[in-house]
Amino acid sequence: MKKRRNLLALVGTVILLLSLSAPMMQCAPAAEEEVTPPPEEGEIKYGGRLNIGFMTPIDTLTMDMKLMWTTWGCLHLMLVYDNLAHYGVIPDTYTFWPKLVKSYEVSEDGTTWTLHLVENATWHDGVPFTAEDVAFKFQYLDQTPGWGGHDKVFEEIEVIDDYTIRVVHDIPLATANIPGWWMWDPVIPKHIFEPYKDDILSFPNEDSIGTGAFKLKEFKLDQYMWLVANEDYWGGRPYVDEVIFRNYGSLDTLLMALQSGEVDVFADTSVPPLSLDEVKANPDIKVEMVPGLTETYLVFNLHPDTPLRDKNVRHAIAYGIDRDRLIDMAFVGYAERIDAWVYPESQMHKPDLPQYDYNPDKANEILDGAGYLDTDGDGIRNDPTTGKNLVFDLATTSAQTTYVKMCTLINEMLPAIGIVVEFTAMDPDTFLDFYYRPMDDKLEMMVYGQDPSPDPWSDWVWQECVGWGSGGDWWNPSYYDNPRYNQLWVDNSCAKDVEAKKEILYEMQDILAEDLPLIFLARPEYISAYRTDKFEGWVNEIGGPVSWLNDWSILKVHLK
Repeated sequence: MKKRRNLLALVGTVILLLSLSAPMMQCAPAAEEEVTPPPEEGEIKYGGRLNIGFMTPIDTLTMDMKLMWTTWGCLHLMLVYDNLAHYGVIPDTYTFWPKLVKSYEVSEDGTTWTLHLVENATWHDGVPFTAEDVAFKFQYLDQTPGWGGHDKVFEEIEVIDDYTIRVVHDIPLATANIPGWWMWDPVIPKHIFEPYKDDILSFPNEDSIGTGAFKLKEFKLDQYMWLVANEDYWGGRPYVDEVIFRNYGSLDTLLMALQSGEVDVFADTSVPPLSLDEVKANPDIKVEMVPGLTETYLVFNLHPDTPLRDKNVRHAIAYGIDRDRLIDMAFVGYAERIDAWVYPESQMHKPDLPQYDYNPDKANEILDGAGYLDTDGDGIRNDPTTGKNLVFDLATTSAQTTYVKMCTLINEMLPAIGIVVEFTAMDPDTFLDFYYRPMDDKLEMMVYGQDPSPDPWSDWVWQECVGWGSGGDWWNPSYYDNPRYNQLWVDNSCAKDVEAKKEILYEMQDILAEDLPLIFLARPEYISAYRTDKFEGWVNEIGGPVSWLNDWSILKVHLK
């Protein structure tokens, strides 16, 4: 279970300054002196401001699925709003951790789910939270493009009373693991969103009224988000008074902020290996090696009519990439090779998948056999149909120096098999907009990373290869479409037991390994760093003490 989102081993160079650093610090809330009376023996102190550094900010407060594309956005949804259930503390991820749903029952056929809600939650504006809000979430938010999954295919939603709701589905949903289908999305207030129910995205949502442990105080685009503790939080107020999400445009400025105490912890990146000794030398910073959340891969856009649609070309590229060299050069050795979205330690990982070991001779043999020859003698293979050179665009986000380094290395490797790539590093917002809109044909090949998350919460990631129109809309960057895979994705969502689930996921892994809509590259180890001079109580899970699925540290840290 080591997955993240775009982290680790960023080989030390500065990437870009996202309109931040000094200008941002002039606008961000100033540091405050904390004068707290000494606690009684055994008493946990309340107070303090927790500063968290990010490199990929959100660009909207609108209830858009884009919020889930970044760690910042996921934490905003978990802390300001509330999920129906909580991501479990590792290793107890198969344990149900209640949040707004305190308990539930499922019918024997898996179609009817009865959810029992907490009875003391209120929205930040004082209005009571009820089952009507949950029903509204299912009926409207989950119908907004990008949101929801199988939580869309219901026959009936019945509000039994203020704190009980029954959802009847068209199909049985998986009971092999703890429920994933209804815990993901935040619950939004019906009394605020109802006028916009037919167009949720038209509401700017600037106040972000939730039921969560923190309230939004201020948001400055590309600069910071200022949260304050919800004194009336139904689950008990958090220990810190304030949380500041601060945006930094480069890893260098983020590292300096950690060293100086301007931030207490990173959220969407880890310490680059080349900076490890320097960070370790700071007595106020705790450094730990933990399994990473992120898996990195090369994605092919199969929407435009290019030779990348030919599986032979994709296989050849897989053999033409030296993944061991990528790990050595881009991750300084702090990573492992991967071959699937399933982590190697998971019981759901198929052990005998093809590895596509670096073999340029085999890559050239495949391309020769498929008719991609260098017909004009310029050293670049030609498309036998159009005669055009095999030259493809390659892009990644400039916010991650590791990805930039990986693309640079791939750019150096592929000419050995007669293929050329033209590499571009894009600002994060532009890249993600293009990445999740393959039909716009803006990108052909993309290096990126995703955090499948620990079992059993990783089922969602398979949606990234489900065909558009079959459930992969807004999630599938490759525009890949395989009817058998699409059906298996549905079957997995209905699996009744672990063995049935394993059989399904084994076949899905086989299909992706053969079709290669993406090439799995490496899984970085996460070099976790957090300051210990002000706060204690960190919960350092897979992916570090703060991640898109780990808000436990923010809820539990307290003044020393």
